[in-house]
Amino acid sequence: MRALAGERSAVVREWFERTLQSYPEQTSGFLRGEKDPFRNPVGHTLRDGLGVLFDELAGEMDQARITAALDAIVRIRAVQDHTASQAVAFLFLLKEVLRDKSPAADLAMLEKRIDRMALLAFDLYMKCREKIYEIKAEEAKRRVYVLERAGLKRGDAR
Repeated sequence: MRALAGERSAVVREWFERTLQSYPEQTSGFLRGEKDPFRNPVGHTLRDGLGVLFDELAGEMDQARITAALDAIVRIRAVQDHTASQAVAFLFLLKEVLRDKSPAADLAMLEKRIDRMALLAFDLYMKCREKIYEIKAEEAKRRVYVLERAGLKRGDAR
């Protein structure tokens, strides 16, 4: 694991680049190039979140830090045009990066940790999607209510 810690910046950079491939070319160029967190909150969240996830993967696996980092990334991907598998695929990209950079002795344990992160990310994604559907359903109910009230005010009896 110590050898992996020395590869942090290279691993996170490559992981970030591979994650950007899930976006259209113009979008990935912006996410990669714009460093201002206010102009590019998605790129900033990805960079920071991937760094935290790498640190925890190589370290203590602090559940609260992992959950916070995954939640930030997954919330973004849940509202974008990603399927559930596409939304959490960025974690599996890390396996590919690590196969080239980490000792074989550590690889099995690292892959198990990544799998645990992926399962948590999927749960977080589903919670986000459920919330989105709840919001859409409530909005539809409000629209129907407003339309019914508008019809009744005009004297349209049913």
